[in-house]
Amino acid sequence: MKKLISFITFSFFLFPFITAQENDNPQPGSPIRAYLNLNNISTVFKNDGISDINIGEDASGFVYPFGTGKRAIFISGILWGAIVDDPNIPNVGGSTYRSGLQGGQINPDGTFPDPNSPGVRIFRVRPDVYPGGPSIDLSREAMDEGKTEQEIKAQYELDWYEWPADLGAPFYDGNNDNQYNPDPISGDIPGIEGASQTIWFVANDQDATRTQWLYGTMPMGIEYQGTIWEYKIPGFLNNLLFRKYTIINETFALGYPKTFEDMYVSMWSDPDIGTSTNDFAGCDTTLSMVYGFNAYDFDQIYDPYPTPAVGFKLLKGPSITGNQYLPMTAAYYF
Repeated sequence: MKKLISFITFSFFLFPFITAQENDNPQPGSPIRAYLNLNNISTVFKNDGISDINIGEDASGFVYPFGTGKRAIFISGILWGAIVDDPNIPNVGGSTYRSGLQGGQINPDGTFPDPNSPGVRIFRVRPDVYPGGPSIDLSREAMDEGKTEQEIKAQYELDWYEWPADLGAPFYDGNNDNQYNPDPISGDIPGIEGASQTIWFVANDQDATRTQWLYGTMPMGIEYQGTIWEYKIPGFLNNLLFRKYTIINETFALGYPKTFEDMYVSMWSDPDIGTSTNDFAGCDTTLSMVYGFNAYDFDQIYDPYPTPAVGFKLLKGPSITGNQYLPMTAAYYF
């Protein structure tokens, strides 16, 4: 039974004012990164919670507007902290410049897969690209990702067929049987209903080397699921992406039931809006929003484009299932 779930929903937005293998036998743990890149944004997500940095993880990765090469964010992630054992020493996990997570779910028996095994990867789908489907122009993704259209198509189709609905990946249940059937004729469509593109991955904090490397604490016993999606619709939605983060207390499955006291969860980001040395940050508590903006009206890198601002807005969270006597699952939407 999956348990303390907290959904955090974040909307990432910009104000303009201002991966894939080419066959059905992917290499172990591949791909671990995927692009979200069908609207006016192109950015990268990794299955250890790190996002918005480039594939090489050595430069900004959040491109806006699409196709310009202009970048507004260096790297983003999510952080949590709670009292688990010692009331004077909080445990902290998640991802910033480093990640305390590794790919893979925590199973009901407390086991978890080798993060390098073939099934532990990041998944990406489009509702209109599926095995046996119509011919779709994938030149945009191919150009953006440095791949061929056939490579892009093969990975979309594989992820459609292997979409991990049994682990929590969302799907539209067209035949209302509460099961994901990877057959387009059935009406089941992987991903967020109506979204142009959906990314999903699952990770866990069971590698103590990673959690100690992040902030010096031991694993808490968390499974973490990320769902990211966007809409390619003219207007404001074309400058948005959405994130849903599910945090599950799996200490019951792991055999050492613990309660997370005074838990805090936060979106984390390092915005570099064009030039990285002249950015400010702020928050608006009445809107549940944090944002970054340029110190000046003009930015040399963004010229001749208007310099944008970026923001993360908490849309919902946490919604919690379970009670104080059972493992809990909480989900947050940004």
